Amino acid sequence: MAHGKLADRLGEYFARLGKGQAHKIKPADVEKVIAKLRDRHGALVAEMEAKPEDEARIAAKISAAEDLLARAEWLRAQLAQDASAPLHPPQD
Repeated sequence: MAHGKLADRLGEYFARLGKGQAHKIKPADVEKVIAKLRDRHGALVAEMEAKPEDEARIAAKISAAEDLLARAEWLRAQLAQDASAPLHPPQD
């Protein structure tokens, strides 16, 4: 999902939250996801070192994990802001 779409979806979430139609995302839950993604990234790097023959496949997984980690960190930063503040998607 492009970061622009992510910002749009978060804006829609804040609108639903304001109307009482959504549950609040807890920053602690986002922190748990970030910790899991960091662990997964480290495991993939170790796997790449152990299995150089699978480098292309593992590199794709590492790239996906890095993208998810960047999105999770962006989400954490957006949740820390005021819900009425404009959203700024990260630059690709």
